[in-house]
Amino acid sequence: MTLVRLWYLIRYCVIFAKALTLSTIEVAKAVLRRELDFRPGFLAVDMDCETDFEITVLANSITLTPGTITVHVEQDQRKIIIHALSVGEDPDAVRRDIRQTLEANILKFTRPGGWPPSASS
Repeated sequence: MTLVRLWYLIRYCVIFAKALTLSTIEVAKAVLRRELDFRPGFLAVDMDCETDFEITVLANSITLTPGTITVHVEQDQRKIIIHALSVGEDPDAVRRDIRQTLEANILKFTRPGGWPPSASS
């Protein structure tokens, strides 16, 4: 593993710890409110992950984050199905958050040269 990929791995761990902490606080606040204001739902999220390792890290990261769980990875491994405690008013924002916060950073440490791939790839 190159130093750059090691840096991205450490960076991902910090980003994931932040996401884990923030979602833990949000779920705790939601549960402690008198009126439950959940909008649960299933979402299909497109993936750029290709290897079993990348998909497993993404699926486990989603499941370890309070309020979300990975339910299924489609056969062609291009979409991951998740259940979220609250999809809010904008389900696409949940999809974007997963792709930008988790997946993009996973791909940076799992692929040589980082992510996104160069135009020549």
